[in-house]
Amino acid sequence: MPGSLLPAPRFPLTQIILWALDLGEERTTESPRARTAVYREKLREWRRQRVPFRSLGGRLEYLVRFLSGPTLGAALATVILTEWLDTAGPINFAILVGTFAAAIGLARLLAGFWFSGTFRYGWFFRQRYKPRKRSEELAGYLYRIGEAERDDVEVDRLLVNAFIEDLRLAYSRRMPWPGWGRSGYAVLHLGDAGEGSAGRRFLAVLHKVLTDTGLKVPLLIVAHSPEWSPALCGDHPSVLLPKREAAEDVRRAHGTWRTRTAHLAPCPYLAVDAKGIRGIEPAGAPPRRRRAISRLRPVGYWLIAGAAVLIPFAWGGWTVLRPCEPGLTAIEGECVGVSTATKNFDPALIPILNLIGAENDRIALNTKVFRVVYFGPLTQRPGSTDPGDKLIGTAAELVGVYARQKEYNQVKGDWKLMVEFANPGQDYAYADVAARTIAERVPHDRTIAAVVGLGWSRKAVKDAIGILNTAQIPGLSTTATAENLSMVDGDPSGYFYRLPPSNARQAVAAVHWLRALPVSKDKTMKEYPRVGILRFSDALELYSADLAEQFAKRYKGRGESSIYDFSDSAGLKKTIQKACDDGVEVLLYLGRGDQFPALKEGWGSHCSGKKVVILAGDDIANAVATEVLEHGERHSLDLRYIALSDPRPPNSTKPIPYYGTVVQRVLSETEVERGRKAKEAGRTPPVALPPDHAVLAHDATLAVTTAFDRSRSRGDIVDVRAGVQERLRGLKVDGASGSLEFASDRNQNEALKRPLWLMSVYPGQPLTAELSCTPVGEEPECGKPLGGDTVKPKEKEEEDN
Repeated sequence: MPGSLLPAPRFPLTQIILWALDLGEERTTESPRARTAVYREKLREWRRQRVPFRSLGGRLEYLVRFLSGPTLGAALATVILTEWLDTAGPINFAILVGTFAAAIGLARLLAGFWFSGTFRYGWFFRQRYKPRKRSEELAGYLYRIGEAERDDVEVDRLLVNAFIEDLRLAYSRRMPWPGWGRSGYAVLHLGDAGEGSAGRRFLAVLHKVLTDTGLKVPLLIVAHSPEWSPALCGDHPSVLLPKREAAEDVRRAHGTWRTRTAHLAPCPYLAVDAKGIRGIEPAGAPPRRRRAISRLRPVGYWLIAGAAVLIPFAWGGWTVLRPCEPGLTAIEGECVGVSTATKNFDPALIPILNLIGAENDRIALNTKVFRVVYFGPLTQRPGSTDPGDKLIGTAAELVGVYARQKEYNQVKGDWKLMVEFANPGQDYAYADVAARTIAERVPHDRTIAAVVGLGWSRKAVKDAIGILNTAQIPGLSTTATAENLSMVDGDPSGYFYRLPPSNARQAVAAVHWLRALPVSKDKTMKEYPRVGILRFSDALELYSADLAEQFAKRYKGRGESSIYDFSDSAGLKKTIQKACDDGVEVLLYLGRGDQFPALKEGWGSHCSGKKVVILAGDDIANAVATEVLEHGERHSLDLRYIALSDPRPPNSTKPIPYYGTVVQRVLSETEVERGRKAKEAGRTPPVALPPDHAVLAHDATLAVTTAFDRSRSRGDIVDVRAGVQERLRGLKVDGASGSLEFASDRNQNEALKRPLWLMSVYPGQPLTAELSCTPVGEEPECGKPLGGDTVKPKEKEEEDN
């Protein structure tokens, strides 16, 4: 309607009666059956012309009445389908587009059906004037109306009754239609309603219909007539005849009329003498400001109508196309935070993540749970070409966590272990964000028991440990060894627990080994040779600088050592060349495992001919074991290194703890699953997972579950975290990596008497365990390990089998 911002009321019932009456003017001598056929064909043509999209009002009405419901259905279908199919990225986008295209198509069908009038024409069965018979087709009914006598008063009443019903529907507020936005009723101005006029006839028929049906019509009629018609109520008290030029009388009459017409009555009329009342404000009329505000009602209506369409679309689109799952935040292309969902994590980790997710899903909804949060890098930066090899340490740790979760949930009773994932991003770049996400959950989630992982000695991890300490959340580190990692505001964190021996213990073992470092299987170097310390210089790193300091301090007075800094792989090669040119006899490599290829190349180019021996820290253990397994007797490695756990496989002669067999079994199952996934994706077989990371992560989780069980033995646990923290202090348990014991002193956060393995590898040969040391203070406490070789090349395994 002009100026209303709303589509004009539609009159489908009125229009089809008028159409039938117009067609009935063409009276012929055809038989009723033939005439009905004419009506049927004409009706078909008429319906085709009534499409809903030819006008702006029609399009708006389509938007409100028919698109909001299908849009909500499309959003729900999109979310359910993507979850069920476990898809992401372009596939989710295709599903989203398909479901919403289907919603638009369905809405168009509904709109076409509605605008055809078919749905509304059932009203003719229910109304009282010439009602449609139960089995009568619409064309036959319209034929009966159109061919009726022109003076048939029932037809007039039917037409007016249809007009009233159309108006009632247009202003209806029982459904989310434009009637909600209409702030004023329609006005019909009859210029001449005198005796014998069409206006008087219309008022008489309208009065009869209202009297018969008792309906109220949302219509104000202003009619001009020289006299009041007795046919309209006669002397009914609702008919008010105020005196001429009596303003107060007019106002009082108008107010009384408004009050009476608010209730169902057969005579809703107000008769006044038009002379002398101009400029009189009617009684009960709302102030101008209120009327102005009421005109904004259609704006609010369209805002709600638009939201009904856009919100489901936005919700569905955001749910399936958002960069990160709930609990995760997109930072520089990585999804950082805490979640049980796995879609946003690196594809190389998906097989093991899915196993943990499946174990979580097996836990019934009404089961009591406690949660362990694994904290480790689960993604790589965008643009990385690495196929996932950098994350094999993470994958192995997840296997260890899964091994303990599976074992615990199968054996234990009413409590189950649920695992969540905290992703700090590649290289723990956003460890503080992930730790803060955990800390924010603690006040309202008493089921979080501890955090395990935290496996790198970096400043970001140190910051994360500080955040967890403030929130009083126990954190168990699997492979981080820097001495000052646990220092928070100058004091050791009472909530941090380190499983591997620290850098100080590694330095003690390395110095001891340099008394007789093997040059070959049957030859050792002179005691305390000249050592070149290859220190990784990075403002964010703690490991390399700390271990270099610990070693240099202990080697001083025994032998000569020099520090050579490097900051990247290219710099590492140059540093190696300089160190070997300076005459060092041993290169103590304290860099990261991802720089191992540069170490090999630099040593091979500048040092191998000078008989310089490489001794490396624990960070390269994965890279060495992987190369031996992958290249077999063709490998050319010649170096010595420190391992944080016993890397020997189960086919060696070493004694294996019970939990060690559990981890090995799960490792084997996982490798089969990883290989199957890689084959399905057409990728090369994945790099084998290092068992040392798996056993350490398993034992960290074992410590948490053991502490939980011991605190639970006292009764029901209100705060899982507090109970686990209390029982971790002084805890002693035999795990997959051997005996695990924590001191009762909160200032001592390192596990007691943890062993180190000193390993050797020679070209074409398997890894060999030279010594096993359990440093206590400054005493190395070393001895020959039980058992034989550690990791054999594939060719050797095949020969043995």
